[in-house]
Amino acid sequence: MSELLSSSGSALLKICDRASAAVSSSIRDMVGMAAGGQMVNIGADGTPTKRIDRAAEDAVLEVLRASGKGFWVLSEEKGEMIVGRNPDHFLHLDPLDGTFNAIAGIPFYALSIYIRGDDCRLGYIYDLARGVSFYAEAGRGAYAGSGERVSVSKNDDLMSFSISAYTIRPHTGRVTRIGDRVRRIRTLGSASLEMALVASGKLDSFIDLRGMMRVVDVAAGSLIIEEAGGRVSDSKGCQLQLERGMWQKRCVVGSNGRRHQDLLRLIEGD
Repeated sequence: MSELLSSSGSALLKICDRASAAVSSSIRDMVGMAAGGQMVNIGADGTPTKRIDRAAEDAVLEVLRASGKGFWVLSEEKGEMIVGRNPDHFLHLDPLDGTFNAIAGIPFYALSIYIRGDDCRLGYIYDLARGVSFYAEAGRGAYAGSGERVSVSKNDDLMSFSISAYTIRPHTGRVTRIGDRVRRIRTLGSASLEMALVASGKLDSFIDLRGMMRVVDVAAGSLIIEEAGGRVSDSKGCQLQLERGMWQKRCVVGSNGRRHQDLLRLIEGD
């Protein structure tokens, strides 16, 4: 994989791989167990932190400390922190995206990491149930596993689209309009992993219209989709700004790019 990424990207990817192995080991005995859902505190994002979330986060932070690099970390559980000396990389961490699934024993949950430095930007998503990684460095394409190139679907027939979609009352009509035009809708419970499925051509689009998705939740997935040839925007068609205001909340539309404008028009009722 060294020839696929820059030297900096390859070094960061190795750290991410070590982090995913550490998370897998740390939560293994809690998956499918009620004890993993024990609330330990309220996280920096204002939502309850479960025991399994804390174990996953601690595992990643331990790997970062051992890496010898410096990171300014923004984590959903502990908030902002400095790891190491002279941090030269920003890192957003969602240690367990799909906590409910993991606790319930539903095999669809992931580790999501977005890293930005002066030398590169890297998005990394790890399917913790299947043991498969998805990653991309800006300008160098998107990949899965040990270096298999991934790309979005070539489907341009909206009536045959398979999408994942989320909404919330009183705005359910926006998804209903889309549901009347596509083949199928799924709601799988891990936004980052669903975005990875769009990047790898398994789904044609990921849509979240709850207005609750923070940019930090979708930063890694956005980079991976775009490097796989797709498009990511908010529901108005504006590009997400990943470089600032990482706690900002948005509606998010990610797709293979071929019918993106049509999806946006359906969402807005045009």
